[in-house]
Amino acid sequence: VSTQSTGSSGINAEYGGLDSDPVPVPAAIPPLIAVNKQGLLVTFTMSQEGGRLKIVAESRNTTSTSISEYVFQAAVPKSIQITLNAASSGIIAPNSTIQQDMFINNPSKSTLKMRVKISYNSGGVPAPEIQETVVNFPVSF
Repeated sequence: VSTQSTGSSGINAEYGGLDSDPVPVPAAIPPLIAVNKQGLLVTFTMSQEGGRLKIVAESRNTTSTSISEYVFQAAVPKSIQITLNAASSGIIAPNSTIQQDMFINNPSKSTLKMRVKISYNSGGVPAPEIQETVVNFPVSF
């Protein structure tokens, strides 16, 4: 009985050569500063999740006064769907952060822009409402 070797044997041959070229890993998406006003820094960290864009909005209180009744709202064009989960807290202690997850579904691959509205109290006093338009999202979303 003669056997012929093709150069691959064992498990590598059985599973299509696991030692072949690795699958490319997508490049990390750099964080995006959405708001930097009135002692409030909101940074978006983005990743792909199940065909959607996941955005974690991290809101940092850079002041020495506590923020309470914090409300973060976001709107996108009608051709894009957004799901905004509840924030981890409505209170941000001085030099602390809270997080809020958003999920973006953009089947038409329209240019993503987001209108952000933030309201809160600082030291028990209502702070001026912050409104920003965020437009510098990665092109691939």
